[in-house]
Amino acid sequence: MRNFLAVTASILSLSLFGCGNAPAEQTPAEPTPETTEQTQSLYPTGSGCQYDSECGSGLCWQEADSYPLYNPYWIRASSCTEECGEGDHQSCRDLAASLNAPSPNTARCIPARGVYDDYPYDDIFYVCDMVAAGLGHVAWVE
Repeated sequence: MRNFLAVTASILSLSLFGCGNAPAEQTPAEPTPETTEQTQSLYPTGSGCQYDSECGSGLCWQEADSYPLYNPYWIRASSCTEECGEGDHQSCRDLAASLNAPSPNTARCIPARGVYDDYPYDDIFYVCDMVAAGLGHVAWVE
């Protein structure tokens, strides 16, 4: 069996390289560029989202967070947003204007429950409503 394998190997090397032909020269491999750590790109404020971890601001607002102001039976909406002070609509309008929102003057500071993934649902926060300004993701429920 050992002789059979040796003969087979010899025949294969002859058929691959031909009689008296040396294997083709190989060029040395090019050095690989140093790899950099990949980071997940985060959505900017005003983009649609599902989780806080997707947003650069660390805050993803969804329509159900501000029920009854937004009713999930009528609309599905989400937006990476930022916190604001209760009733501080102007800071939200300024933020919407800086993001080139279609209607920055309609941005407002609204109450939202449990907007952070790691907080209890009943905790109230105030967030900039970017959906009212024309940013984020909006889908009407049929």
